Amino acid sequence: MTLSEMADFVCSKMMDTDAASVITCKSFINRRYRMIWDSAIWNETLGAVSQPVLANVSEVLFQQPPQTFFYPSPLYNSGTFLDFIVAAKFVPTGEEAGSEIINSDWFTFFQTSPGIFENTVTNRGRPSNFVSIPKSQGGLCRIKLVPVPSTAGVVFAIGKLLLADLGDTEAPVLRGIDNALLAFAEGDMYERSRQFSKAQVKFTEAAAHIQIMKDIEKGQQQSITRIIPQSNDEYRISDII
Repeated sequence: MTLSEMADFVCSKMMDTDAASVITCKSFINRRYRMIWDSAIWNETLGAVSQPVLANVSEVLFQQPPQTFFYPSPLYNSGTFLDFIVAAKFVPTGEEAGSEIINSDWFTFFQTSPGIFENTVTNRGRPSNFVSIPKSQGGLCRIKLVPVPSTAGVVFAIGKLLLADLGDTEAPVLRGIDNALLAFAEGDMYERSRQFSKAQVKFTEAAAHIQIMKDIEKGQQQSITRIIPQSNDEYRISDII
């Protein structure tokens, strides 16, 4: 459903179809869409970019718009805006790309070796991980490769995309989000008219729809399933004789 279709559905259901109510309902839907978008790293919220890196340079600034080779929706045709980096992989010039390496945090690195951040000859090599550093003044994402690359190459990164508000004819890209947005919008409209008990019922319904979205995300094809064997902790006398 598009933004206009969702707003018309909610307003018609509540028999409140004046122009001001429809505009307000659209603003509620966009705000709830942003809330759900920011609440998890959904598959549709990720985009992949690449950025050339010089030898002996550890800080990487992802230019805007970056060299984009994947984004999930035509919504981002005007350019991919990254909120933060989720995973990154350094590939030396002339080599093929591999799988992304999962991000870590500052504490993990300081527990291993604080000096690993120093840009010295002994610390230079092939980066195997990264840490996020504050964005540039223009709001561009930056990361610090660890260790410092000894050769030039390319950093491929998976990043969380910033969300643009929906236009009247645009539909949300997240799987199964329509029902959650409709329930949230109806609850917000009830709050607008000071019917708080009814609003709470709709918010509970919306939370259930979000859980369904998460279940869909876990069961999608891109997720990784692991089989963990269950061991029997019972012992017999024959086991120790």
